Amino acid sequence: MEEKSNLNEKNIYNKSTKSKVRTSVIKSTLGTLLKNNKSKTGFIMLLSIITFSIIGIFYSPYNPNAYLFKIAQPPNSVNLLGTTGYGQDVFSELLRGAAPTLMIAFTVGLLGTLIAVLVGIFAGFTSKTTNAVINIFINIFLVIPGVLLIMLFGTYFMGIRQNLGYLPTIIILVITGWAFGARTFRSITLSIVKRDFVLSSILIGESKISIIVRQIMRAIMPIIVSNFFFTSMYGAMGLTFIEYLGVGNIQQVNWGTMLYWAINYEAYLTGTWWWILPPSIMISLLMFSLILLNFGLDEMANPSLRVFKKKKRDKNE
Repeated sequence: MEEKSNLNEKNIYNKSTKSKVRTSVIKSTLGTLLKNNKSKTGFIMLLSIITFSIIGIFYSPYNPNAYLFKIAQPPNSVNLLGTTGYGQDVFSELLRGAAPTLMIAFTVGLLGTLIAVLVGIFAGFTSKTTNAVINIFINIFLVIPGVLLIMLFGTYFMGIRQNLGYLPTIIILVITGWAFGARTFRSITLSIVKRDFVLSSILIGESKISIIVRQIMRAIMPIIVSNFFFTSMYGAMGLTFIEYLGVGNIQQVNWGTMLYWAINYEAYLTGTWWWILPPSIMISLLMFSLILLNFGLDEMANPSLRVFKKKKRDKNE
């Protein structure tokens, strides 16, 4: 009985210790990220855009698809960002179109990064023959022209009188967006598996899954998050490009379709700047926030940057 109680106490202690370690890792990660002024600014910007999109899901001043007002009206007290060339409220479109744009961006970022991590780490941790085969597979997807694939799928859907919805858009962007990250993770894994702490884990008989999860993934976590941000940027820009070309579902409300209809109406020639600028600025702010967040992640992944920054600060003092 005493032995069982001692074992239970040890299990409870181990679980509590592991949870404390995870909590400390998360706190240190967030702390390092938010200590960097650029990444802190990016975090605040991204959080603001996400909040803006959440508001748009539940509320918009007017129906963004309804033609309720005079066409091409500049910003005024009724229409904060003016009206489109078809009589729609620009602010309502901007508010309602935020969530789909972010949803596509983060879904592509998540799925693309997940595939990249699985393929890249597996390629770097397997035999040389399997590694070579997977490397060829990655290189094939690297040279697939994403724009051409988007045009082909879009033209096909238009030919069968259907719209290229969000699901096919996500699939196309994930297919064309995962390979670069996979190549990066493969190279890093090949380097990490040669280090002493991994070799010693292999010698004592630790399972490959345990080594991958506990050691390799923990070591490359900042790079995984950075890849997520960059792939999310690719997803947002890809959606914008698809809608801008008119091969997507142009009846959906997102920042890409706003630009499509603005360009289709030739708003840049008619002086309807309030129709083009809001979605362009929001897309730019989204890209800029993700870029700023990567500055902090670079500092986490590369300790030499922290050392250089500390030396520079001490020198200035």
